[in-house]
Amino acid sequence: MSLEYTRPPYGGHGERGITVLLRRMHDAVAEEATAQERLDKLTRIIASHIVADVCSIYLRRPDDRLELYSTEGLNRAAVHQTVLGWGEGLVGLVAATQRPLVTAEAPLHPAFAYRPETGEDPLHSFLGVPLIRSGKVLGVLVLQNKASRRYTDDEVEAAQALAILLAEVAASGELLGKEETAAVGEMLHQPDRLQGVGVAPGVAMGKAAFHEPPPAQHKVFATDVAREAQRLEDGLAALRASVDGMLADESLAGVSREVLETYRLFAYDRGWKERLRAAVFSGLTAEAAVEQVKAENRARLSQARDPYLRERLHDLDDLAHRLLRHLSGGGANGRRPIPDQAIVIARAMGPADLLEYDRAKLKGLVLAEASETSHVAIVARALEIPLVAGVDDALERAFEGDDVVIDGETGEVHIRPGPDVVQSLREKQELQSERQAAFAQERALPGETRDGVRIEIFMNAGLALDMPHLDATGAAGVGLFRTELQFLIGSQLPKVEAQERLYRDVLERAGGKPVVFRTADLGGDKAAAYMKRRVEGNPAMGWRGLRMAVDRPGILRPQLRALLAAAAGRELFVMFPMVTLPAEIDAARALLDREIARRERRGKPLPASIRIGAMIETPAAAWRLEEIAEKVDFLSVGGNDLAQFYFAADRDSDMVQERFDPLEPGFLTFLRMVIDKAYRAGKPLSYCGEQAADPLMAAALIGLGVRRFSIPATSVGPFRRLVRAIEAGAVAGWLKDRLEGGAPDGVSLRDGLAALLADQGVQIQRAR
Repeated sequence: MSLEYTRPPYGGHGERGITVLLRRMHDAVAEEATAQERLDKLTRIIASHIVADVCSIYLRRPDDRLELYSTEGLNRAAVHQTVLGWGEGLVGLVAATQRPLVTAEAPLHPAFAYRPETGEDPLHSFLGVPLIRSGKVLGVLVLQNKASRRYTDDEVEAAQALAILLAEVAASGELLGKEETAAVGEMLHQPDRLQGVGVAPGVAMGKAAFHEPPPAQHKVFATDVAREAQRLEDGLAALRASVDGMLADESLAGVSREVLETYRLFAYDRGWKERLRAAVFSGLTAEAAVEQVKAENRARLSQARDPYLRERLHDLDDLAHRLLRHLSGGGANGRRPIPDQAIVIARAMGPADLLEYDRAKLKGLVLAEASETSHVAIVARALEIPLVAGVDDALERAFEGDDVVIDGETGEVHIRPGPDVVQSLREKQELQSERQAAFAQERALPGETRDGVRIEIFMNAGLALDMPHLDATGAAGVGLFRTELQFLIGSQLPKVEAQERLYRDVLERAGGKPVVFRTADLGGDKAAAYMKRRVEGNPAMGWRGLRMAVDRPGILRPQLRALLAAAAGRELFVMFPMVTLPAEIDAARALLDREIARRERRGKPLPASIRIGAMIETPAAAWRLEEIAEKVDFLSVGGNDLAQFYFAADRDSDMVQERFDPLEPGFLTFLRMVIDKAYRAGKPLSYCGEQAADPLMAAALIGLGVRRFSIPATSVGPFRRLVRAIEAGAVAGWLKDRLEGGAPDGVSLRDGLAALLADQGVQIQRAR
């Protein structure tokens, strides 16, 4: 078998080139004939262009049997008579595994199933490729030879490209009859269960909506090739303009310039454009040409050993999706309003994107890329929006408006679920409500361990709407109010008056309980469109947090002014994020002093007291903690970022987040040093990391000496129950033994600690 990848039609290409093959396939589908006649001609055309003795097409029936629908080379009497079960024979194996199968001796393969009516006795070599669309196998393309030979990688790749095209044709209704097309549609809409990672707890039921709408349905073969060629040119021009605009927009500082430059190189790549044009001139629509070339790239690069090349596949896929949106007239960044009861599905999303959605309509999130400690996950948990991550297939398998049920605890995603699944998860939803009601009944109980150690439990917040959770959970106060959310949801920098209203509202809703306001932690992945900044190669370690604030007093001073006004006559707690050096505290306090003096000059009332805190999120701050402590009134460990920088592991990367466990002895020893330094300095220390919502990590932190925690509101109830169930002294002794030489370096203490708590009768239940 041989298929030659060719240049566009104006260049030299052989008669057996892919361009000629696609053109002939187009002509066959366009003919006036019965569905069977068109399919048979298509099979003959493929066979005539391939050095193969047999070409056959098997289609999947609604009962999951694979029926021989057309063949060139086998006994034609076997068409519609030869039927294989799912997983039966080589054809069934290809369908069941969704992978190509290549063998030089088909009769010797252990899965071989002999069908005498086909007349395949003299055949030896076999190449089977699944016809896949939206994650569903619609059939199998089979190529066979009498000679015993092994097909090359190029031949397999060519067959895969044809299979992708045949699947598109089968689903489009351009080839099969009404009954067969309806059967294909039924298969594409069968229930799907996908497994991801639970990131924000809760069960959500609703309708699928896409953060970036998928391209509209399109025809595969063109009726006017010249028009399609012009549409492709216009689409490419619009795509390139949008990519150029991305590079020119300084507000996209959270995206690496290297990535964007590589992205632009792909967008302007002449070879990519020529392959697209070749596909169009072969008779495909512009959309089908993009899908065809995308499939070829995926078949080639997904097998690459070089991880850099595999990563470039994501760039090419994204460019193809953007081009498809331009072709459909939707532009690159169009986003439709979400329906009621929406489950939004996306590849990735930032916290600002999430906040733009109507919370009354948004019921759940399914993201391909997000980790438990990413900022979008933190915001989702704060808003009590269930979130499942790591589900790439959801983008391909779900259709707009499909029923979707997600479980943010187990990571399950059910697309088009059956009644039994809906009922099961609805019961779980009710049980979770009952569990929360039980926690609510315990909200007045003290946070005290079995051996009498008192633990203060505060909650995290970021919106005024979060404040009712304070009474509902019985938290002692707000240990971390994330003020940056107000900066991210608007089209411009929030005015002092608007900030003051928010902070005063929060303090009034707190009912006298303390609220620790963290100044806006902007930068990294938290940047609004109006913020003009330089593009950074590594934004997590770039211009963010307190670094940005002291460099841009135009952001920090108005915020401090608003905080002083809102807290007039009350106690004000202000905490600075991302502290690295003691000098940064000096710079921030100098700005605060200027705002205090300004208010005094104007005769305006000041807070009854002002307490300043520093977040310890960098190893540098941990090492200089004694000097930082001298300049502040309290300290708070930001466990997520501190672990990120300790392990040099991006908190937004699923790949590395799964690799490192904060219950590793080295990190726990590092934390013990921080805690000990704070106590020696005589300054209160709290732990604000999302890690504290992990009951095992929380128990370890109590054992290390942490006595104040600020955690998501949804975790307060489970955390209080954990505190009241453990013996702090026993945990402290157990950790001391292992951190002083009793545990292998780099090995997590998770299993051992779980066993210890089980011996104490503690029931461990993950509480994010």
